[in-house]
Amino acid sequence: MKGLVFKDLLLMKKMNKKVIFVMYFFVIAISFFGENEVYSIMSSAFFSLFIGMHLMMTMTYDGLTSWKQYELTLPMSKYQIIFSKYLTSLLLVPISIMGTVIIYIIRYVVYHNFTLSQFGFSIAIAIALPVLWCSICLAIAQWFGYMSVQYVRMICTLLVIFFVSKISKDMKYVTQNLVKNPMLITIFALGIVVASYFVSVIGYSRKK
Repeated sequence: MKGLVFKDLLLMKKMNKKVIFVMYFFVIAISFFGENEVYSIMSSAFFSLFIGMHLMMTMTYDGLTSWKQYELTLPMSKYQIIFSKYLTSLLLVPISIMGTVIIYIIRYVVYHNFTLSQFGFSIAIAIALPVLWCSICLAIAQWFGYMSVQYVRMICTLLVIFFVSKISKDMKYVTQNLVKNPMLITIFALGIVVASYFVSVIGYSRKK
């Protein structure tokens, strides 16, 4: 299982550097759009989304190289093979959190404003979004193919924009209430991840 995790991390490292640079330059640019703290949340949300997206790009490589044919020869169960993907997504969480912290530091230096509840909300996003994003994409990929993830990527990007634009109208209320109820967020996120895991295993099993 460690080998599969290392394989995905190595693929992430070897991806097109120009594409990755553009993705994260876009994230940092958002944080300078204005003093309104909606931009800090939007920037951290996109950073967390792109971290997960970066990992999901490895699935496209798997599809193009017919990786599954080799994967089936490994002395591992289907449960272990699928679990390795989820384990890799968990390893991205510290990077996601670090990126959010850096974004808030940059904004504080530039605009000298900081709201603890909104920072807490962004940290919650940084923890949940990469794992949720990878979980959803993994389930879809196992049932509809690796290339389908590219379409989901575009849809999720639009959903993030829509979600952040909605909460910006009543940001204080939304962020304070969500931060006060971390247990609800945790249960919701874990429910999606667990359901996704079993859906992924079933989808993986039906394709040879």
